[in-house]
Amino acid sequence: MVVIIVRELEGPTEFIEAERVQKQAWGMSDLMVTPKEIMIAIKDNGGLVLGAFDEGKLIGFALSFPGYRKGKLFMYSHQTGVAKEYQSKGVGYLLKQKQKEISTTRGFDLIAWTYDPIIARNAHFNVAKLGVVTRTYKTNYYGPMDDSINAGWETDRVVAEWWIKDKAVEEARRSLRLVGDSHQAIQVDTANTHTRILGYNIDLNARKVFVEIPRDIVELKARNPEEASKWRLFTREVFKAYFAAGYTAVDLVYIDGRPNYVLSRVAIPPNVFT
Repeated sequence: MVVIIVRELEGPTEFIEAERVQKQAWGMSDLMVTPKEIMIAIKDNGGLVLGAFDEGKLIGFALSFPGYRKGKLFMYSHQTGVAKEYQSKGVGYLLKQKQKEISTTRGFDLIAWTYDPIIARNAHFNVAKLGVVTRTYKTNYYGPMDDSINAGWETDRVVAEWWIKDKAVEEARRSLRLVGDSHQAIQVDTANTHTRILGYNIDLNARKVFVEIPRDIVELKARNPEEASKWRLFTREVFKAYFAAGYTAVDLVYIDGRPNYVLSRVAIPPNVFT
């Protein structure tokens, strides 16, 4: 039985290994890697750099540091990455749980980070598994990137808010699941093998809104860049319109096997990221 150990990184050698994991996780160039000097400085000055180890080998890491916006202190999780051969095996979840545990002991009640809202595996991990919410959209946040996932693609991101102590998010999600009436904001054609996006329809009076995303936008981008761009542009407009109107993405569900965010106006702590 494989036992993965998650702990804080120690010593320059382990931080050098964290550089290697970054390259494996995202297909990064040397230029894009967070160097050991920065990670060590973060770790020694209020931040948190975690490693996941399999029999002493570093296979994943998570880097976070304190953030401050509009009077709110939180932990900002900049990177969580797992080596390719260990992905989809629960390592990322172990890293986030240790991050949550240590952040809680340090007095934080919020951990935040950004992610691409239409990469379904990330959406599932963040929203469905961890229970984050999102209500802030950032268009082309990082500008051009040359890693294997983002190259040639506008780097739109949403801010994930992980309220690790407050129960309001959990209660909002549970109550929203009881609401029957809903509005589907994304219009698609499912007649062919691959779901095509046709357009969108925004209803700002709807109590519950579904926003569909592709099953695998990375594969779609490689196979049909034009169709992938439509998904990016149409979902961008939908998210921005609903977030501006006070909606929050509080859940992720599957309709006929297709991933859908669930949006609504809910009572949760104030948004400090707008």
